[in-house]
Amino acid sequence: MEKMIYIENLNNKPQYNLAFEEYVFTRVAGDTPILLLWQNEPSVIIGKFQNTIEEINYDYIREQGINVVRRNTGGGAVYHDLGNLNYSFIIPDVNTKVDFKTFTIPVVKALNSYGVPAEQTGRNDILVDGRKFSGNAQQFSGGKLLHHGTIMFDVDMEPVQKALNVKEGKFKSKATKSVKSRVTNLKPYFDKAASEGHAEAAGLDVDGFKELLLSWFAREYDLTEMKLSDDQLSAIEKLRREKYETEAWNFGKSPAADVTRGDFFRCGYVEFNFSIKNHRISRVKLVGDFFCSKPVEEFEEMFAGVEYTRDALKSVLDRADLASFLGDVTADELLDVIV
Repeated sequence: MEKMIYIENLNNKPQYNLAFEEYVFTRVAGDTPILLLWQNEPSVIIGKFQNTIEEINYDYIREQGINVVRRNTGGGAVYHDLGNLNYSFIIPDVNTKVDFKTFTIPVVKALNSYGVPAEQTGRNDILVDGRKFSGNAQQFSGGKLLHHGTIMFDVDMEPVQKALNVKEGKFKSKATKSVKSRVTNLKPYFDKAASEGHAEAAGLDVDGFKELLLSWFAREYDLTEMKLSDDQLSAIEKLRREKYETEAWNFGKSPAADVTRGDFFRCGYVEFNFSIKNHRISRVKLVGDFFCSKPVEEFEEMFAGVEYTRDALKSVLDRADLASFLGDVTADELLDVIV
């Protein structure tokens, strides 16, 4: 039976929880996979490469006192509240291949074992009856992988719709009309499973669901609980203050650009913001909900000094490792949008 470590975190502040996750990922040594389960109070969690102001309904968020915090992984903005359960896998000694199914399948199997017909589909989603209840993202660093995801168990759907500015093209690409039509909570499916004979699924709230999920991992893995030291917890608090509570990290600056070009691809939304001087690119900034297995800055630097012409840009894109920077997209597909 494969070994796995579980580290409990009962804090509900997103700034602390993302600091906790980053600290465990980057600073807790070991060669054993780690599992975290955690919850956030009402929050919008922004993808690493997104322009925060474009992704949120700022007036609504301010009125409702909803947290806005940027995470270290790519992908799109998501809404969390205490009806949502987050999970993190931290895996040592991995390559840089973005393989979501390796980590979503255990969650699918756990849910299936309790009578919920979940399935992994698309780029990074888990669905039930064709509706999304879980999104996932990844980060690589120092030979380790962080994979984390959300599970909507009993989330308040009104803020899901009102807090986020979802680009219309995303709906078009998904062949649906609204956030509400695309997402669902799991609680009704557990209630149905209970009526069909899965007694353990009866009367669950999100805390009961968390215990049920944890008990599945305890059966499938050699699960050992680990506690962090006072010094480690102090370091997490320091990271929370100095990074995740700062406006510089969570909002940053909107990219100044002379030319902005973006669209939806199989890899997600990708937007190029070009600063141009004397017909040459002086700087480019990428934003979007794509995933990177290499630092996106390496890709951006490849454009410095290049003429803003189709041939010159094609030369850059042809020699770039697009699969590592953006995933499933071709140079010609990008060129058709950015030039």
